[in-house]
Amino acid sequence: MTQPADPLRIDEQERLLAARPEPPQGVVWRLLRERAQAADAAVAETHRQAGEHKSAFEHFARDVANALHGLHGVTPATAADALPSLTAKLAKALEGSGARFLDPAGEPYEEVEMWADVVGSEQRAGLERAVVAETLQPGLLMADGKLAQRARVYLAVPPAVRERQDGQSERTEQADKAEQAEQTEQEREGEQE
Repeated sequence: MTQPADPLRIDEQERLLAARPEPPQGVVWRLLRERAQAADAAVAETHRQAGEHKSAFEHFARDVANALHGLHGVTPATAADALPSLTAKLAKALEGSGARFLDPAGEPYEEVEMWADVVGSEQRAGLERAVVAETLQPGLLMADGKLAQRARVYLAVPPAVRERQDGQSERTEQADKAEQAEQTEQEREGEQE
């Protein structure tokens, strides 16, 4: 016969844990402390980034102020000498602030078509492909890769391109006329039936 279990005997499931579990209020306080520390870290990172941006804009403002100061005393007679230097200083100030000045004048249009809008074009002999003849408005590319402003350009195109464009528009007009004639003919046939 089996003996009844000793009521005072402790089995494995009833053994005391070596470490006492954390009380519920302790868990709550620990979670709140961790959340507060994470929030403090986020605030500190935001302040650090704001400080970096402020510093960058201060450098930019200082560079622009120095370039503008260079305009004092510029006369029409000395403008040709002073303007290239001032343009270089302003472009350097833009690059120092994390922005890039995009002036595609003289570049092939195929290389700049993703960030430049064409305002107009003119034929020029001796060209093999379309080239930016003049930049009417420069593009502006930010350090994060965002295009803040598209360039507006005027193109110089080879005469053959203009003739091809004219030929394409004539073919398009002829195709439109043929399509209209076909639609009119189909409408007549529909009416006769």
